Amino acid sequence: MGKNNLNKVYRLSISEDDSHRMIRSFRFSRLGLAVTAITAFVVVLGGLYALIALTPLRTTIPGYPDAHFRRQAVDNAIKIDSLESAITRWKLYSENLSRVLSGDNTINLDSLLLAREAADSLSK
Repeated sequence: MGKNNLNKVYRLSISEDDSHRMIRSFRFSRLGLAVTAITAFVVVLGGLYALIALTPLRTTIPGYPDAHFRRQAVDNAIKIDSLESAITRWKLYSENLSRVLSGDNTINLDSLLLAREAADSLSK
């Protein structure tokens, strides 16, 4: 296939079957047809990308969270952190209460909480 075949002009004619009247005629070369097909393909892909990426349609993609769910995830993480802190305080309180009931020395809760928070921040 040489360079000559790419620029060779072809004609596509659409005619009526009964009267053989020409309805439409197209002239094209192989190179022009290939360039037109590639351009149309790129334009369609760009349009689909723009439709999905720039509209709320992207939220229908599985695994893609919208702003509401991201905000809710951050709020839940903050709540979990505060609940873990409250559980730690309750554990220390119950341990201190059991020491008081058994007659042992009490624990200074403030110093333990500070020590545990320091250890938690170092482990993260």
